[in-house]
Amino acid sequence: MSEPAPVILIVEDDHGLARINARILKRRGCAVIVADSAKTARQAVSEKKPDMLILDVALPDGDGRALCEEFRQFTNAPVLFLTGLTDTADKLKGYDSGGDYYLTKPYDSDEFTAVVNSMLRRAKQVKKMIAEASVIKRGPITLNLPESKATVNGRDAELTPKEFAVLLMLVQNEGRELASERIYSSVWGATMNNDPNAVRLQISRLKKKLGEDTDGFAIFTEYGKGYTFIKFGE
Repeated sequence: MSEPAPVILIVEDDHGLARINARILKRRGCAVIVADSAKTARQAVSEKKPDMLILDVALPDGDGRALCEEFRQFTNAPVLFLTGLTDTADKLKGYDSGGDYYLTKPYDSDEFTAVVNSMLRRAKQVKKMIAEASVIKRGPITLNLPESKATVNGRDAELTPKEFAVLLMLVQNEGRELASERIYSSVWGATMNNDPNAVRLQISRLKKKLGEDTDGFAIFTEYGKGYTFIKFGE
């Protein structure tokens, strides 16, 4: 299955330049959205969640740098500034606002394409690194931290939030025995005095949902002591 085309938002009030840049990017295989003001740019970012933003600095209803600073509160998409300003201080303001690169008008179309390609490639690499850091794999068991989801051989284990939290704690402490009191305190955020069976019931349901096809990875129970996530046979 081919990857979806990267979505690029061009924020430019020069309609002729916007058309040229859009045509260049579409030839590269990108999906392009064009906004000619800060207002329409905000709407596009909110609705389309672009993979990259190309911002003009001078907009009819605002400053592209202020807009970039606003966007940085909720998106890490790379930002390329296009501007006629050549002063170093102006460029530094753009970088301070969260911009990633500056191209000064007029610029060569080949340079424009090369910069966009480079920024998209780097953003993809960063996204992959973040995704890999957010996933824990133990044999056929995969824990997706951002989604709080566990799968076994690709099958959704359909864990509740507490079951996922218990499993995550055990996996992160693989090979170490964790007492019920410690698990309860961490997951429930309280002492276990009034709920002595809570952890035992969560573990029992966890074992059933994970099943037996786990390549030896399992939760070991030592009654009266605690629980350990281990791989049997090693």
